Amino acid sequence: MQDCREISAGISPPPVFRGQENIPQRGPYLVTLNHYSRRGFLILWAAAALGAGLPKSSIWLMTAAWTKRSGGLDRVITWLTHILFKRVAECYSLVTMPAMPPAPGDAAERALSIRRLMIKIRGDPEAVVCIAPEGMDFPGSVLGRPHPGTGRLLLQMARQLKRILPVGVYEEAGQLILHIGQLYVLEIPSERENVDQMVIDQVMRQIAALLPDELRGSFG
Repeated sequence: MQDCREISAGISPPPVFRGQENIPQRGPYLVTLNHYSRRGFLILWAAAALGAGLPKSSIWLMTAAWTKRSGGLDRVITWLTHILFKRVAECYSLVTMPAMPPAPGDAAERALSIRRLMIKIRGDPEAVVCIAPEGMDFPGSVLGRPHPGTGRLLLQMARQLKRILPVGVYEEAGQLILHIGQLYVLEIPSERENVDQMVIDQVMRQIAALLPDELRGSFG
């Protein structure tokens, strides 16, 4: 948490929290935010600012590597970032997940990541877990639809953590804004066939409501 505060202190102008009174002082709960980024600004800055604003150290899910899967130099970048991100995760007790979009050979690694995550959650009765469901950048920083399977992961976490805290991340007049919404409890769908997309729609609409109209995408 101290590192988050130091990184956040380097953001100029300083980040602005809206709805900060909605942040619970005690867990457990799940924090969901949009994967806001643009040229010259990475989601890592928003994550650091949010981490500094939470009342306790949180468990973050992060990508296991940066990848475009187009070969050549991208393969080298993926290899290097996989090593780097693994060390960062070990240092800060983060949980890495296979990069998006998912590759066919990532199923075993993804299952292992989820298992590590659930062990952490069950080991802390006041766990605070943070995730950007999109898992990747989208053009224009517009809210994108998470990949299939994300809804089931969110549902699995929500069953353990109960409450969800939505956060909208964007910039306004050159200043980073973190708009904190109100806690809610996920409505668990009774239909098994469409449960993944139904959960995704619930979670992403809560995030979209905290964003400017032009960033809400199909969830506006």
